[in-house]
Amino acid sequence: METRLPTVHSHRSHALPATLKPRKKPVQTRSTVTVDAIVEATIRILRQDGWAACTTTRIAALAGVSVGSLYQYFPNRNAIAVEIIRQRTRIYLTAVLAADLTDAATPGKAVESAVAAFVTEKRKGLDVSLALRDALPEVQGRQTIIEEARRFVPALQTKLAAAGAVAADSALLAVALAAVEGAVWEMIEQDQAAIGKPGTITALAGVFSAAAGLSPAAGER
Repeated sequence: METRLPTVHSHRSHALPATLKPRKKPVQTRSTVTVDAIVEATIRILRQDGWAACTTTRIAALAGVSVGSLYQYFPNRNAIAVEIIRQRTRIYLTAVLAADLTDAATPGKAVESAVAAFVTEKRKGLDVSLALRDALPEVQGRQTIIEEARRFVPALQTKLAAAGAVAADSALLAVALAAVEGAVWEMIEQDQAAIGKPGTITALAGVFSAAAGLSPAAGER
């Protein structure tokens, strides 16, 4: 089955509303443990019963905290979902930055290696991603990914440039990462096994290169 690749949009985007942000960030060990318990409880419910079952009452009960304690940190379940998306995006991009690109014969191959690292981490938590699918429009998932990806742009730009892959506009790198995420979603919506098929990494690398403004001939230099 032919895979449709997503349209690349402008890097201009709007900030997330307050209703999708944590009320406060944990600063002490105890509060960090509480937030971690809330997030982990949400992930467990997502894996077992999906997004529809993720009520704040059930999340709090499974996390072992009161609903009031949950609301101290998150205004609603959507804000918890956004935190999960942020955390998982950080995991994916940390893996990209850790990828060894030194053996890449061309800049294009370096991009493929970076994308392969992203996909490897994505596949590890694919069940949670699938469970969050219905919530993504409601929680502005694409915008969340772009916002989090921007934190990684300087390091990613340096890593790719060292391999000869120079973006025309560094601001587009975050959009390119979101474009890869979107392409992965379109693939698995058609066929969940598509993400592991031969040629997938090359196709996703093409999505990234186009969105980031990398030269199509980068892999041939």
